[in-house]
Parts: sequence; structure tokens; C-alpha cells
Amino acid sequence: MNIRTGTVALLLLQLLALAGCTTIDMRHSLVQTGAGNYAAVYFIRPDTERYMGAADNRLAVELNKEPLLRLVKSEYTLVHLKPGEMDVTIESETVAGPFRELKKMKRTKRFEFEAGATYFISIEPVDGEFRGVYFLPHMIDLASAKEMSRYMRAVGSASQAPISLL
Repeated sequence: MNIRTGTVALLLLQLLALAGCTTIDMRHSLVQTGAGNYAAVYFIRPDTERYMGAADNRLAVELNKEPLLRLVKSEYTLVHLKPGEMDVTIESETVAGPFRELKKMKRTKRFEFEAGATYFISIEPVDGEFRGVYFLPHMIDLASAKEMSRYMRAVGSASQAPISLL
């Protein structure tokens, strides 16, 4: 193996490692760090019943058009947010159309978060058949969040405050 091939192989391995982990941008303008009045928001991405191709890749979650996190299947995380109304946008990739081309999908829903409250947002796939798969955020209750997250991996702040202990 020559040096160039080895370098390419190493870069591919690093990309694959990054592709499989949830990441949070703590510099987001709505993220509350330290003490203060904040809303605790769990973002939950359940596993799917079957393989969904490109739609199985990490999802991008934006708040008010600003990137917040990238979420992997079967993981959930906790983010402390400043209270208020905000648009939650889910961006994903899918294979769509008669020629099965890769396509970006985006869906947005408005939520209001109050200080001192805990919220659970499930990010669920919607199969649009030949139009592709897109994801919608849904507010769920604690009992549903506990059931849904039972076999999921808690990452980031959620590993210190798992849903099962609420």
C-alpha cells in the first residue's frame, strides 16, 4: 500500500467514525449553559422498522434556521434551551423519484418552550414513497418518551440525566 492509498483509507475511516455519532453545537444562540432559567428539551430519534437507505444517515436539527445538532438513529440527547417560541427544522437526505436520485428534505414545526419545563421531541420518519422519506418533530409525553427510549442510547447531557430516571 502506498502513502496516498493509506492516507485516503485513513480519511475514510475518520469520516465513517464521525458519521455515526450525535453532535451538539453548544455555541447555538438558544442553548443555555450554566445556571439559569431554561427549558430541558430531549431530542429523540427512534430506530426504524426497516432499512431506509440514505434516510438512515444522521439528521440535522436546526432551531430558528441555526444548526443545533446532528442526531443518529436510536439515540437521544438533552439540550437546555432559552425559553420562547422557536422553529424546529429537520433536514435529511433521501433517495427519491423515478431515477432514484439523492435529495435533501426539510420540514419545520413551531414549538414553545417554557422555563423550568421538560419537553420530549420525537423525530419520526414519514415515508413519502417515490417522493422519498422526510422527518417530522412531534411533542410527546413522558410516558411515551420512556417507552420509546427504553433501548436507545443516551448521549451528551442525556447520559447524566437519562429519560428512564425522570
